[in-house]
Amino acid sequence: MAKESHISIRLPDDLALDLEREASERGAPKSALVREAIATYLTARPLRPEVRPMLAAEFARAWETAPHLTAAEAAALESDVRDARAAIPALDDPWA
Repeated sequence: MAKESHISIRLPDDLALDLEREASERGAPKSALVREAIATYLTARPLRPEVRPMLAAEFARAWETAPHLTAAEAAALESDVRDARAAIPALDDPWA
């Protein structure tokens, strides 16, 4: 069994009553519902550090060192995108 951590939380009375009611309806322990809610919350939002705005000078320096496509690579990419778009079937117009 995986190691578990124990935490304590305080809930407003109305939220505690909602939790109690939901646990009773499901026949599940309140702690299981809290674990489920936390897991759902954490997986629903991206877990990434905040990205700070980049100044124009920083962007210019980064752009200079970034790899760029050659003309032939850019033309091949354009062709691939065009072919892929052509291969996508047209959608039926629901308003027609």
